[in-house]
Amino acid sequence: MSEKKQSLSVVVRSDDKGHWVEWNNDGATGSLGPYQTEKMSADVRTAKEREFTENMGHIDDA
Repeated sequence: MSEKKQSLSVVVRSDDKGHWVEWNNDGATGSLGPYQTEKMSADVRTAKEREFTENMGHIDDA
């Protein structure tokens, strides 16, 4: 059985309202924010990336 490679991008974007975490996970997009500090947005980005790469299922599937 061949395994499909996951397409994942999680980035921080900043504007005059704050810092945003945006993602594209195999075509499913979303964003969180704004966050007041760059550190907070970086921590959220790391957590979101970990969520996509380490969690195989979705909470609604449980």
